[in-house]
Amino acid sequence: MAITEANLKKYKSATDSDAAANGGAVNTGSAITSGGSQNIFPNISNAERITGVTKYRKIFLRNENADAYNNVLAWIDTNTPDTETAITISGAGSLSQQGNDVAIPTLTFTFAASTTVVASADCHLVVAEGERIFNSTNDTNAAARVIASISSDGLTITLASAYAGTTGAGKAATVCAATGNTFVAPTSSGHADVLNLGNLVQNASIGVWVKYVVSASASGYTDDTFTIGFTDS
Repeated sequence: MAITEANLKKYKSATDSDAAANGGAVNTGSAITSGGSQNIFPNISNAERITGVTKYRKIFLRNENADAYNNVLAWIDTNTPDTETAITISGAGSLSQQGNDVAIPTLTFTFAASTTVVASADCHLVVAEGERIFNSTNDTNAAARVIASISSDGLTITLASAYAGTTGAGKAATVCAATGNTFVAPTSSGHADVLNLGNLVQNASIGVWVKYVVSASASGYTDDTFTIGFTDS
């Protein structure tokens, strides 16, 4: 069987708002229709335009094909045409919320005094590139480090810098609030900052955090748009 684009669906997250709990798991009851008005972000109010505002939304790609969709990449295919607004993106696991740290259930992790963290089971749909994690058995989020990549089997996390908190095996871990993620603006699937989201078996979902910044005293723009691209590699 082949991968068909019609079966690569986009969905909103469980909580879709400007609240701290914005984000969480995929909401398969809330599909995103490409090209639809306000399909990811609501209209910016006049007050927000004047003061400037930063909004976050988590979107999911779900593979509803029978075959696996492997080595998924995500980038910003077209950024906003308004010069006073901009989109950046980060990977998004199934747990992260906009303003809250969220404990990772079930899994345990081995933290070393290096950039390597090893999970007890595949974690690539739970946490993602660009998010921050820390050993929550012993440390606070001050020890959190950014995830640079996750191995193809989902067991090995490579951090952007060496973990300086408490090391050891069998540790609980927590994913930090998305406002502290590392957001990037890759412009193609071949860009150095393209998001590597891993493999999606049938009915599996992986997320992307989208950050929308409106500059203070922006002039206003009708139908400000952007496009997120996905492909396999």
